[in-house]
Amino acid sequence: MFCRKKMIFPVLALLFLSTACAALRSMDGASPEEMKKSELSKDDLWDLTKTLEKEKAIGQKQLAEQEGLIARLNGRLSSQQSETLRAHQQVSELKQVVDDLSAKLRQHQEAEKKRSSQDWTHRALTEAWGTIMYARDRTNILTKRSVDSKPRGMLIPGQTVKADFLKDDWYAVFKITETERAEKNALGYVHAPRLFLTAYPEKAPEAVIEAAKEIFSVSVNAIRHRVQPGGKEVLLVEFDRFYVPAVYNIEGDSPVIIMDVTRTSSMKKEWSEIRTKGTLIRMIRVTPNPAAGILRIVLHMTPDRDYDIKPTFYAGKENKVYALEVTGVVPVK
Repeated sequence: MFCRKKMIFPVLALLFLSTACAALRSMDGASPEEMKKSELSKDDLWDLTKTLEKEKAIGQKQLAEQEGLIARLNGRLSSQQSETLRAHQQVSELKQVVDDLSAKLRQHQEAEKKRSSQDWTHRALTEAWGTIMYARDRTNILTKRSVDSKPRGMLIPGQTVKADFLKDDWYAVFKITETERAEKNALGYVHAPRLFLTAYPEKAPEAVIEAAKEIFSVSVNAIRHRVQPGGKEVLLVEFDRFYVPAVYNIEGDSPVIIMDVTRTSSMKKEWSEIRTKGTLIRMIRVTPNPAAGILRIVLHMTPDRDYDIKPTFYAGKENKVYALEVTGVVPVK
């Protein structure tokens, strides 16, 4: 028994020495920080642990705030993108509305222009006034009913005017296109003996009665359109006798040349609308006014062009044709 006790002490001593050596070896291989930690007390370790946990909580809170901020910014960005998309859609819709309104406005303007032209033609035909008269020689248009007044213009041989307001043997003369019967719109005044109902003089006293009869009865036998070489186009109007119609033009977006044949009852259905194959005269419309005895021939011209108009009368044994030759003119730059 005693011997066993003796053996225990050496064994315990050996274990103590081994433990001490291991501890010394671990101390020799440890870093300064580890050595410092090993020297800390339990209270210090507890305080350090709590501090680290607080810092961790603060960091997590800041991280959560940053994530919330990012989420809010993403939400705002998404809203702005949606608003931008809606704005683009509204702009596209408004552009479409503007295009539709512009198209409707153009249609309305074209319809209004066409209606105005038709109204003007209707008024000109139905509200006839004055007398279509001719100057056989050069004739002055004066500012007053007096030979001593200043000239305002001149009529060339064969030129037609609308005469009215006869007073003291003087006529107030107007353009053929004038629709308002107002003396203030007159071109001026012409001595009545200088104006005639026909463009040609009486040949002999015996022919006066026949000429007077013919004034009230001119017949239109045919209306034709021809395209000639060199870009010329000709309107041919065949009469039953010598006759010079009144011709004038209206400029603008829808230019027309108008020929008025007075004191006639001629009209054929095929003349109402004559489609041409020319490039200058697009279409010819013929409208009668039986009450006024006028046959109006309207040449609808191609817009944005300049024209040279040359009237000519061809008198044969059987045919008497009034030709209106139209040629395009290139403007001089």
